Amino acid sequence: MDHSFQHRINSAKDFETQGKILHAIQIYKVLIEEYPDQIESYINLADVYQLIGHKESAEKILSLIINRQPTNHELSIYYVQFLMQNNEWNRAQDKLSELSTEDSFVSYLTSYIYFMQNKSEIAKLHFLRFIISDEEPELIHEAYLFLAKIEFELKQYKSALKYAKKAEIMYDDFWELYLIYAKIYYSLQMYTHSSESILEGIKLNPDETQLYKWAGKIYVKLNNFIKAKKYFEKHIDLKESITSDDYLYLANACFQLGELKDAINFFDTAIKLDPDNLLALKGYEKTHNLINKNNASDV
Repeated sequence: MDHSFQHRINSAKDFETQGKILHAIQIYKVLIEEYPDQIESYINLADVYQLIGHKESAEKILSLIINRQPTNHELSIYYVQFLMQNNEWNRAQDKLSELSTEDSFVSYLTSYIYFMQNKSEIAKLHFLRFIISDEEPELIHEAYLFLAKIEFELKQYKSALKYAKKAEIMYDDFWELYLIYAKIYYSLQMYTHSSESILEGIKLNPDETQLYKWAGKIYVKLNNFIKAKKYFEKHIDLKESITSDDYLYLANACFQLGELKDAINFFDTAIKLDPDNLLALKGYEKTHNLINKNNASDV
């Protein structure tokens, strides 16, 4: 490769690191003009545009080099991943269909796209084909993780557990694996196992909101409403966009603890967020009646 080309590529990367994005962009543009067949300039420039939120500019740059090298397999794969990053699932699928299915990574990406489109059954079929390939072990075990998620959604809990255990070989320090375990055990009514899994997930990622919601749900099943309340509160504290159901969970925990004033306030908040939340409406009425009954008995 031309020494001058690589030197200028390195200079552009240094400008990126320093936050001098416009300088980097200018270098990449000049390199594209001078070396129109060198892929690295196009990809780096597209990455910069993507970084600053200029998706259309990024795609235009990638289209230029793809038109020059339409048979470049690795470049096509990169373009598919670009589309996936921007949630362009249908276009990514169309592009993948042009590529050789003998490439196991193409098979993996196809599986992932179907998964993200909530096409569970067909995603499952593709992942099952993929796991018998000779692809990198980490990617194979990631496929097991997706299969566990898919089987859970399909209510095939024992099968989901089998795949989760296969994924654990390489994902034993990944919080989401333990969330999957917790949800599977919860669905199998194995609440002690479920609680152990969710606590491991929280230990690995104490800032993940959904872990606390599931911890609260699990401790409700274990009739430990003090812990359930604590985890529901933590879930609400961490979550950016709080829903009616989030407050409903907390209200029910407070009701079970006999903290009726807190319960009715949380039911009320749930109703304000969603006036059609029937469970919140029923909970509010039940709590209100119980408060009135208690007040009457104190007279």
